[in-house]
Amino acid sequence: MAPRALVSLIDSLVICASPKASCRSVSDFAWEVANAKSIRCPIKASLIVFRNPYRRLISGYLNKYVEHSKYRETSLKLCPAARLDTFADFVDELTRHGFRCVDKVHFKSQMSRYRWRRFDKVFNSEELEPLGSFVNSFFGTDVAMPFRVRGNRPLEVRGQELAEAAGDSTTAVTSAGTAPLWSYGHEHLSTLLAAGDSPAYSGFFNDELRVRARRLYRSDFAFLDRARRRGLIDAGEHQRLTRI
Repeated sequence: MAPRALVSLIDSLVICASPKASCRSVSDFAWEVANAKSIRCPIKASLIVFRNPYRRLISGYLNKYVEHSKYRETSLKLCPAARLDTFADFVDELTRHGFRCVDKVHFKSQMSRYRWRRFDKVFNSEELEPLGSFVNSFFGTDVAMPFRVRGNRPLEVRGQELAEAAGDSTTAVTSAGTAPLWSYGHEHLSTLLAAGDSPAYSGFFNDELRVRARRLYRSDFAFLDRARRRGLIDAGEHQRLTRI
């Protein structure tokens, strides 16, 4: 059963989102539309706001285990031997022990919350304007879609995604240098983020880490494959949601 806070209901329109997939922005938007609407929704539909699993994993790690100390402290109290200092360590911890030592809310697969739901449309959480236009069109509203929590979303994200989809690997270079980002320690990453740097998410992955992440989120990738076959997303959107 999905946590109630992550399911927004506007008449017969259900909008679902997960932590680290713009759930707060979507919830705020749905609340404003529900209060501003003048007509009822003419259809019954379930929508899901989905994030690229690779990108969600990186965003969660940087936000919860680099920027904020409480998650790291809680994990180390539960498992003093847990290795969390680098992204590679963090993925290894997830691979070996699942969510025994790591915050479940922000790192469980998106489909773990919605495995029994059937969705009629899929939206990319890093591009919320299409969702806003879709919902506003049904209710005669003109509510702006907020993006409350940008967190560590790189400023160049859209151009980077398009380049990566086209096979351009040069976008993995960051202003911090050429060392692999997955090996950067917690303090080094904290310094980068405090300085306002936006590391390219693709720079955190090598082939092994991609394989591990895909195993961790196999249900999410399987859902995206089904969504493409059902015509809920096109080939381009499927690439943006499944590549890093």
